[in-house]
Amino acid sequence: MPGNEQKIAKYLIQNKGKISLRHLGIISSIGVPGLLKDQYEEMKSLEDVDRCLATEDSGKKADIYVNGHGMSLKQMGATFPYNRLQRANLLEIFNLLGFKNPDSILERLDKEVEKFHRGKLDRRNRAWSDFFTEIEFKALTKFLMMEGSPNLGVSLHPAEFILEAPARNITAESIGVYIFDEYFNKYISKLKVAIRRQWVGQASESEHKRARGLARKTGNAPWVFNDVAGMPNIHRSGRRWRQEVPPDRRKTVYFLMLEKER
Repeated sequence: MPGNEQKIAKYLIQNKGKISLRHLGIISSIGVPGLLKDQYEEMKSLEDVDRCLATEDSGKKADIYVNGHGMSLKQMGATFPYNRLQRANLLEIFNLLGFKNPDSILERLDKEVEKFHRGKLDRRNRAWSDFFTEIEFKALTKFLMMEGSPNLGVSLHPAEFILEAPARNITAESIGVYIFDEYFNKYISKLKVAIRRQWVGQASESEHKRARGLARKTGNAPWVFNDVAGMPNIHRSGRRWRQEVPPDRRKTVYFLMLEKER
């Protein structure tokens, strides 16, 4: 599981009954989402954390339950409130959230992705105000962080609060607990729409498969380019590219991240 979710859960279990957190009071219960809506299984030991929080599930917005409240766990500093937002899902999300001009927003995003691919942008992190009103961006961020996911819809385990803690040396004083409005207002100036890319044919098996999956979706086609821009990091194999994918079959594939800068 990426980030510091396991460290936070272990800290809470080790200090159950000893610490009080804003919005939550004395910590008395730590659970992991179950199969049914709002159902959770109590975690009583550090081994339970290793067993239950070993993988990431994008369909569950609540990483854990604390005192019966769904919590989205975030690491302090630079982080990604949402990973890998595909173009193929954007219009559906925009319409779900009631945006007035979804096609216009998508058109602006298309232009920025193409400009970035052609080397005409200085930065890959773009101001959200280049594409959205504040009301739109707030609604989009809340949905992706707290309520649901593009492919799976509204979550059975929505998050009621965001719990933020440092990567190491977690203390009760260093933990912040926020309702979404508090978190958004605190970090609004640090939140960006980040243009990211992967390559069909890059040496990393996981990244190659993700890029290939994105490239296969018709709705992603405007963000799939049959030439290489940028360069994948050197893989542990010492190579950047897969030997079985010749240069003329490599593709650059784009997606968006919501990024909170340091």
